Amino acid sequence: MYFQQLSNDSKVWVYQSDRPFTNNEKSFLSDQLNEFIASWAAHGSKLKADAIVINDYFIVLAVDENLASASGCSIDSSVKFIKSIGQHLNIDFFNRLKLVVNKDTETKMIHFSDLSQYTDWNLYNTFVNTVDQLNKSFLIPVEQSELIKLV
Repeated sequence: MYFQQLSNDSKVWVYQSDRPFTNNEKSFLSDQLNEFIASWAAHGSKLKADAIVINDYFIVLAVDENLASASGCSIDSSVKFIKSIGQHLNIDFFNRLKLVVNKDTETKMIHFSDLSQYTDWNLYNTFVNTVDQLNKSFLIPVEQSELIKLV
């Protein structure tokens, strides 16, 4: 389970890398995420938030909006932060044509147009938007994804 200290309806943002992270990059990302979360605020109020690196491809930010909602400015600051670490590591976190699929112990990145070749695999669902959804449906069968209808 992810984000056990946040409510299940906490808002999440999933950023997928366009390539796997190295071990050194995962360590760097964890440090950078901790620094960002410690200072993340909306209208001067500190947000109850957390961030994690999942597997070798994902950064997830979460905010418990029961205490204070993420504002447009605070969301903009998080996007700017993700873009800056992406530039630093030469990673694109905004390429939506690449997808990460998993079967048994194998995980790989594919192009969206190839998704129909992986119907017996699972897909990392980056469209989840709450902690509860992240915990329950982050990894779903490709056949259950809305994306399979588009290819």
